[in-house]
Amino acid sequence: MASRVLARASFVVSCAVILLVSRPGWGENLATFPAGVESFPAFRHAALGAASCKAELSRRGVPFREAGPAPGVLAPVRLSGPVNGVSYHTGLGETARGTSPWEVFDCRLVLSLFDFGVVLRAHDIDEVVMFSAWRPPPKKWRAGKIADRHPGGLAIDIQKFHQKSGTWLVVEDDYHGHIGNETCGEDQIAPDPPSDGARALRALVCEAVDAHLFQVVLTPNYNQAHFNHVHLEVKAGVKWFLVR
Repeated sequence: MASRVLARASFVVSCAVILLVSRPGWGENLATFPAGVESFPAFRHAALGAASCKAELSRRGVPFREAGPAPGVLAPVRLSGPVNGVSYHTGLGETARGTSPWEVFDCRLVLSLFDFGVVLRAHDIDEVVMFSAWRPPPKKWRAGKIADRHPGGLAIDIQKFHQKSGTWLVVEDDYHGHIGNETCGEDQIAPDPPSDGARALRALVCEAVDAHLFQVVLTPNYNQAHFNHVHLEVKAGVKWFLVR
């Protein structure tokens, strides 16, 4: 009985992941990947070491400074200006932002945000307000152990996008999604109710997905915990995309 339950649980988890990989041409099996997957931006960035990543940030002219000790983060940095024309910050005051752990990024995530800037600027976006990037791991975290997701500084939860016209696209108010709906691709389900803001947010998300800028893209369509933000994540050591 125990082995049957375990097998069923494994099947459910596998199916959930497969459903999230909603890109055409990937087949029905996570072991099937498009040719040249390693050349996609998200995978190139995720494979970089700390020194080579920071050198690439400098080459691209990204304003940053070392973040100091940040348990779990391979290459911790703080942004000191816009990334490819787009400012990223929390809603904290400027003084608090300078020391907030939530404004620490892994360098590899910043490279993907640099590429994301091409998409954002095409939609007149010049500012992004986030809830957090890094979230420190537990105090007992082993020294030198590298984390993923937020504890590794590799994910950003975006609350709202500012357009140069003065309009804010607020995920909680404007996304108009529903849990379980497809977000991008041929099977995507339109916002309900439809609105200009909802269509603009879908365009931002799906253009990032089509450009393979992040391995994980989660929206209010994913679950209740994501009702007010878009989660974008770079993940090392994998060859799949999760989009919901």
